[in-house]
Amino acid sequence: MTVSLSGSPSAQIWQGQCAACHGAAGEGNRALVAPALTQLAADYLTRQLRHFVSGVRGAHPNDSAGKRMALSVANLSETDIPGLAALITTELPPAQPPVTLKGDASRGEDYYVNICSACHAGNALGNDALGAPALAGVNDWYLKSSYQSYLDGSRGTHPDDFYGAQMARLAPALAKGDDIDDVIAFIATLPPRRSR
Repeated sequence: MTVSLSGSPSAQIWQGQCAACHGAAGEGNRALVAPALTQLAADYLTRQLRHFVSGVRGAHPNDSAGKRMALSVANLSETDIPGLAALITTELPPAQPPVTLKGDASRGEDYYVNICSACHAGNALGNDALGAPALAGVNDWYLKSSYQSYLDGSRGTHPDDFYGAQMARLAPALAKGDDIDDVIAFIATLPPRRSR
């Protein structure tokens, strides 16, 4: 997909550092473990970029995708990050990732409502005040991979990752069988924050 961006410094960063993995339109690339980003809030993206730059994310020995991301944004300055997050959420078209996982959405709805909705909201559009990102409109394979990272301790264990630590503590609630696949199948039925 061709995307016309302004000639801003943020657009130059996106095209020079981000688009190769995340796609020119921010649609994501599963082969590179690079998720679609356009359905996430600018505040969340800003926090995660800061975490990658500072070593809060991507430092765990088992987080190879996080290490690649940390290396790719290591040269960002504190002033680059908010503009890049704003560009992703306002100038790139909203991604609509395809469903790639199978699960029982009706069973997943029950788990989602009782375990996830308090933070991520009933519509899975997130809650910025709680630091909980949108889940609707995010690649299902990335949601599963992220959840697994919380379960295995490769994410959410850094002492400066307050919100990640909360998620790591809650992750065991969906550690059995197909629980997480079912929850993700339900999330896939919900409309994303932005649509085409």
